[in-house]
Amino acid sequence: MPNKMTDKERAAEFIIFAIKQANDAQAFGFTRNECCRNLKIAIHQYWQNKILGHHGQAHKARIPRSKAALNKPDSECIVEHVMPQMEIVNRLMDMRPLTKAGVIELLTNYLRVMVVTCDEHALLNASGRRSTMPPDWDGNDVFARYAAIGIEVAPTEICNERNKIEEVSK
Repeated sequence: MPNKMTDKERAAEFIIFAIKQANDAQAFGFTRNECCRNLKIAIHQYWQNKILGHHGQAHKARIPRSKAALNKPDSECIVEHVMPQMEIVNRLMDMRPLTKAGVIELLTNYLRVMVVTCDEHALLNASGRRSTMPPDWDGNDVFARYAAIGIEVAPTEICNERNKIEEVSK
């Protein structure tokens, strides 16, 4: 009986296909931003949606939150990549060798989303941290960008309790 791939392995294969296409497009002369559009879609569709189960704005109740976002209505919050998506894309594009295990490890460690308030999101933009990690980032703490501007992550238990309350009230 042949080995059956895990969901993560299958997702990684789709993402590797998109990385190879993006690298080919870049070698042809497209800018990195232009050639990575399909890669961003692949990451969103095959990892964020299927592996993490976070489908963006429509599923805010299931996504971890900042402390400030705990008591705000969803209309005053936004789903945000903890580590900027372009940082993740750049790491994937530059990965050598490009392997399923490497892609799975990178996405498992770095691809996280969190609900923050619109004010916190504006603060990220104003601080210049919208799409980059802090210059002194150690490469490990994915929340360093938030810590640098004072965004606090709510403990998971509190987020889970909030979700239970929301589900009961529906």
